[in-house]
Formats: sequence, structure tokens, C-alpha cells
Amino acid sequence: MTMKLLDVALNAVILLSATVFLSYIGVYYFDFGLFTALPESITEFFLSAGALQYVALALVVAALIAKALVGRAIARQETRRQI
Repeated sequence: MTMKLLDVALNAVILLSATVFLSYIGVYYFDFGLFTALPESITEFFLSAGALQYVALALVVAALIAKALVGRAIARQETRRQI
């Protein structure tokens, strides 16, 4: 049960981090996206700290790796329950 909760939490981290990273890409290279739609009081923090895009990218990569490992662990637990 805890592994499945961890899997759901990793999904949330991937979704949030990917959204932030793609928002940076959208605003810097294409001048559209989430950061152009949100009020300036919200986006000012993100745009003033440009290093957050790399943190978001690193979180996406780390969460994807962890998700693969957690998926394998869940599969092992499921096969143990069947035996």
C-alpha cells in the first residue's frame, strides 16, 4: 500500500515539475504558456529565479527514475502475493 502511495506522489511530482519546466520553455522561447496567462504577481517569483527551471528538470528526471524503480518493486510485491 505504501509503495502505491509513493507511486501516486511521484506522479504528482512529475506533473508539477514538468508543468513548471514547460512553462519556462514556453515563456522564454515562444512567449506563450502558463507564465504568460497567470498574473504577474505569481509569475514574478518564477521569472526572477531562472535557476528553478533546472531544478524542475532535475526533479522530473529523478522522479521518472524513481517511478521506474517503484514500479518494479510493486510488480515484485504483486508476484509474491500471487505465489
